Amino acid sequence: MQHFDPNAIVRPTPEAKGYLDVLKNNGSFSRMIDAFVFAASYAMKHNLEIVPLPSGRSELVSLSLIDEDIRLALEASIHIIRQRRGESLPSDSREILDILTQYAEAGLKTLKQRWDGKVGIQIQDDIRRLVQT
Repeated sequence: MQHFDPNAIVRPTPEAKGYLDVLKNNGSFSRMIDAFVFAASYAMKHNLEIVPLPSGRSELVSLSLIDEDIRLALEASIHIIRQRRGESLPSDSREILDILTQYAEAGLKTLKQRWDGKVGIQIQDDIRRLVQT
């Protein structure tokens, strides 16, 4: 199983980074990387379709800011999903990070629509509901 390089840098699209900033500034998440991981997990759980990443992405943070247990859970999820779909498994740490980013991008687009017009506390309440189901 391929693992994330903890020193790798998370690189979302400018649109995704902008929404991550909104979620941090409105108090929905204390860190943008937490919103990124939540969006990726949401996309995996809801089997959202992912698309290739464009060039010209922004640097966010190092993966080392994500707890090791969470990184391992994300790695395992990506491998399981790829196996179930009969897709090739990631060949290196860069590819697994790109797949995680694709899921985060898909999740952020869906969550942005879901949370349109909501303030931080309403988003936090929705997150609690989503986590409990």
